[in-house]
Amino acid sequence: MNRHRDMVANLRTKVNQMASTLNMSNFANRDSLLGPEIKPADAMRRTEGLDNHGIVDLQWQIMKEQDEGLEKLEETVTSTKHIALAVNEELDLHIRLIDDLDQHVDVTDSRLRANSHYFAIIEQIAEGNMWLNDNIGVVPKNSWAIDPFGYSTTMAYLSAVWVSRTCLFRGLIMR
Repeated sequence: MNRHRDMVANLRTKVNQMASTLNMSNFANRDSLLGPEIKPADAMRRTEGLDNHGIVDLQWQIMKEQDEGLEKLEETVTSTKHIALAVNEELDLHIRLIDDLDQHVDVTDSRLRANSHYFAIIEQIAEGNMWLNDNIGVVPKNSWAIDPFGYSTTMAYLSAVWVSRTCLFRGLIMR
């Protein structure tokens, strides 16, 4: 259970790291995706000495560069989308695995509690038989459970087979 908690915590850390990496409020990320921002003064310098035909060619070149930048941005967004979908599928799988593990742990816990209950009852019967043998010199040959209400079929089996073999009972009465 602790190992799975650590795995979930590790996955959450990775998700937070990815979210902070993809955070667009950071200007360094913006520059790496879109390129540095061009100031109006720089744009004016590029058009100095150009006639109308040269300015139109410059505009076409700028639009082509912007289209290429948008295509790169589209590839980046698509790639990020696929990564996010893969991470989501992985998280769903881990959630299902952890839920399944949790269910198995609950079943195992209830079985352990039942076994300790059975062991306590059997230990009391064996201890009582040893006391009778040591203090009174009597070895019981029969057993009687006066109030078996709430006992499972497992307890009846344990009482009939295991206890009778260990304590040499010939018979068992459960009322």
